Amino acid sequence: MTTLTGWKTRFLALKILIFTERENFKRFKPFLDKYTKDLPPLDRAFVREIASGTVRFLRLLDFSIEKATGKNPAKQKIPTRNALRLTAYQLFFTGIPPYAAINETVEAFKRIAGKKAAGFINAVSKKLINFDYKSAVNEIRDPIERLAVFHSFETWMVKRWHNFYGQNLERLLESLNEVAPLYLRVNALKINVGEFLKLLEDKGFGFEQHPFLKEMVRIKGRVAVEELPGYESGFFYIQDPASYLAAYLLQPKPGERILDVGAAPGGKTTAIAALTGNEMEIYAVDVSKSRMELLKENCKKLGVKNVKPVITDISKDRSFIEKHKNSFDRILIDAPCSATGVIRRHPEGKWNKSLSLIKTNASIQRELIKSAVKLLKPGGVLLFSVCSLEKEEGEAHVALFKNLNLKPQPFEEVKNFLYPDSNVLRVFPYRDGMDGFFYTRWNV
Repeated sequence: MTTLTGWKTRFLALKILIFTERENFKRFKPFLDKYTKDLPPLDRAFVREIASGTVRFLRLLDFSIEKATGKNPAKQKIPTRNALRLTAYQLFFTGIPPYAAINETVEAFKRIAGKKAAGFINAVSKKLINFDYKSAVNEIRDPIERLAVFHSFETWMVKRWHNFYGQNLERLLESLNEVAPLYLRVNALKINVGEFLKLLEDKGFGFEQHPFLKEMVRIKGRVAVEELPGYESGFFYIQDPASYLAAYLLQPKPGERILDVGAAPGGKTTAIAALTGNEMEIYAVDVSKSRMELLKENCKKLGVKNVKPVITDISKDRSFIEKHKNSFDRILIDAPCSATGVIRRHPEGKWNKSLSLIKTNASIQRELIKSAVKLLKPGGVLLFSVCSLEKEEGEAHVALFKNLNLKPQPFEEVKNFLYPDSNVLRVFPYRDGMDGFFYTRWNV
């Protein structure tokens, strides 16, 4: 396989950006995967970096293009503005020589829009060379607006997080712009942690074990996941510590009957199985048929047994409630949410959120909680988690749990490592080295 160089990598990055914007930033990773899956590792990494980086810093790039060139990207056609954004990202953030960043992007754009349009990109792009975007941003008087442009977020998001998190706001914004580390959960159903670490060491991979979640291992450097030992054999599952923490905090025990709500594609279901040594019965519930197929595939690959996949919405399925009333020892609700806590993994998430989405999700979450409580055995445990930074999707639900006569269950097992407030816990990338999640735990 020959290595792609020059304009060809930019051509693929441009296609990814164009298709992503045409779908209003609802999807990014599917296009990224589609256009990079057959590339050699170095080219794949390069295309992913420049495409992801461009999406991540979209607002700052548009601001800079307009300030430096007088051309408003919003008035350009989608391919044109994305070619300018791609060039600006390379000039500002990659250390690629300006002549290479501009020439190769122009050459790629020529294949998409023709020679005349490429000439426009060439002329405008040259005005971006040596543009001091930091000085330009510093001229913005309003401090929230200035932070929003510099870190490239919607202003309404930054205002909310300023109200929620105050003095930690800038650290939060910076951490959400970092490239998320690659974490693996060692699959105890196939191999123990020590054996897997030995395999990594023998193969020359750099790694670091998580401070207290010993099954979690961070892989250092840029690595093609397919090259890691045990990839085909199911020795590990790619998962952030914050996601695994939901299963860990559920504290599942062998012999229990467990309900996993919002289970697909199976990260938490398979973690629960591993924590109990497959000695449990899990009802894995999700509304998505396609994602449930992924859950089944993951269970098979990881050697997970005793899982019953159910495609339903428990908040609307009365027959499921009647059939399983008061029958589960533990319930995990990994609820649908705005996913603002995982923006570092999904930079397109900066541009596809809204206040109405947050309110809609909060309403869905309340209905799931009310339905799940009916399914708990006396003495049963319910853990609610969301990968959201929004308090309407987290802390605001505490009152509902109290109204449903549930009792708070403190997070004693992590108080030496994290910062739980009674039975409410938030984790952040900048403080805890994991995605932004909220958890709360209650029992009947």
